[in-house]
Amino acid sequence: MTTIIHCLRVWRHYLLGSKFVTLIDNVATSYFQTQKKLSPKQARWHDFLAEFDYVLEYKPGKTNVVADALSRKAELASITQVTSALADRIKQGLQHEPLARNIIALVEEGKTRRFWLTDGLLYTKGNRLYIPRWDNLRKELIKECHDSLWAGHPGMRRTLALLNSAYYWSGMQDIIEGYVRTCLVC
Repeated sequence: MTTIIHCLRVWRHYLLGSKFVTLIDNVATSYFQTQKKLSPKQARWHDFLAEFDYVLEYKPGKTNVVADALSRKAELASITQVTSALADRIKQGLQHEPLARNIIALVEEGKTRRFWLTDGLLYTKGNRLYIPRWDNLRKELIKECHDSLWAGHPGMRRTLALLNSAYYWSGMQDIIEGYVRTCLVC
C-alpha cells in the first residue's frame, strides 16, 4: 500500500480526473477499501485515495508476468548461480589451495559429512559453495555483492547475508568486515 500511495503522489497530476486500474499481487492490500477499522496512517491514505477514480484489482504474481518480472532483481539470481567461467576458476582454485585439497581428500575417503563434491565443486551445509583462497575469487565475490549497482553498498551485515546464502569460506565475516570498512563510499 505504501508503494501505491507513493506512486499516486508522484503521478497525481496525470491520474486526477481519469479512471485507472491498479493491479496488485498482494491479497491483503486488495481488501483495503472494504476494511472497517483503519489505523491513523491507513485513514490518511484512505482520504488521499478518495481524490482518485481507481479500482484495486488483485492479480496473482504468476499470472501478472510483466509486473512480476519488473519486481524481481535478475542480478540477484546471477550471484546464486555459478557461471561456467567462475566454476572453472573455483575448480582450479580447489586444486591449488592446500586446505581445499585436504577437505576433498576427506570427502573422497568418506570421513566428513560437512562437505561434499558435486561436479568437481565443493559444497557445505546449506548447499553453499566453498570458495578457495586463490586468484582473488573471494574479493571479486565480495565486490559483486557490495559495490555493484544492484547491491548499492548495503553495509557489512547485508553483504555478509548475500554472500552467506550461496558461498562459504573460513573467516568470511572478518574478511567482509575489513572490506566494508575500507570502502570509501560507505
